[in-house]
Amino acid sequence: MAFTSPTVTVLDLTARLGLYSLAQLGVANVSGPGPWLQIPLADATVAPRIDWLRPASAKELSLPSPASAAVTLLIGPGSVNLLRTTLEWLAAFRPPAVWAFLMPNALMEESVLRSAPAQHLANLQAYQLPDSSPQTLWFILMEQLGKLSVMDELALQHAHNLSQTNDMSSNLKQCMDTTMTIDGALAAAVVDYRSGMCLAQAGSGMNLDLAAAGNTEVVKAKLKTMEMLGLRRGIEDILITLGDQYHLIRLIPNSEGLFLYLVLDKAKGNLALARYKLTDIERSLRV
Repeated sequence: MAFTSPTVTVLDLTARLGLYSLAQLGVANVSGPGPWLQIPLADATVAPRIDWLRPASAKELSLPSPASAAVTLLIGPGSVNLLRTTLEWLAAFRPPAVWAFLMPNALMEESVLRSAPAQHLANLQAYQLPDSSPQTLWFILMEQLGKLSVMDELALQHAHNLSQTNDMSSNLKQCMDTTMTIDGALAAAVVDYRSGMCLAQAGSGMNLDLAAAGNTEVVKAKLKTMEMLGLRRGIEDILITLGDQYHLIRLIPNSEGLFLYLVLDKAKGNLALARYKLTDIERSLRV
């Protein structure tokens, strides 16, 4: 069945964070106001397209895809007036979901959200970013994309198709089963970061295809940074700490272009032990 990817619109009200995040999507020229439309998330099978806009004033506010599945507001300091206008303008469209990501130092903007009229906050969820890194922003955004109801049916269909091909590599399935025995493990995947595709996955509660796409951008950005700095030693792992979870990306040394991805419950898991067990699993992985 043919499937048209839904669109998520990003309204970027930050000075620089949005540009850094946009660059991680592989957009070549990120200067100027845009817009950048229908950006794919790597080569993920189950993922929306991204419309990215950087309005400098109320006159530049627009929704290129009026039927957007969600609108994301990236809010940085100095955007108080534009944020007020954006909330009022957005209320007329009534998008199914509005996610507001506040940078840690966007204190006045946070006050605007708290005091906004109820009709301006319909379907809006606000998130305070723990830091101002594009990697953290992408991890949180990927989590939210995985919660879109429009993606659920497609994700189930893809998981079913994936399970039918698992017999071609019982080793991958065994590695996923072993990974899920780690205390606190919530989800896991083997990902090819050259394409952003999931080769195997296990667990529930999140869209692992979207997570694979987002993590692919993080890995590529880190590798590019190391190359620019002239650092020759390889990356062992990348850790993102959320309020109640650890997201661990571990590059597989004996399988070039692949990484293991583990979502760990912070309260139930032991990070040091999980790293040790992933190292052991890497040794048995054959792709």
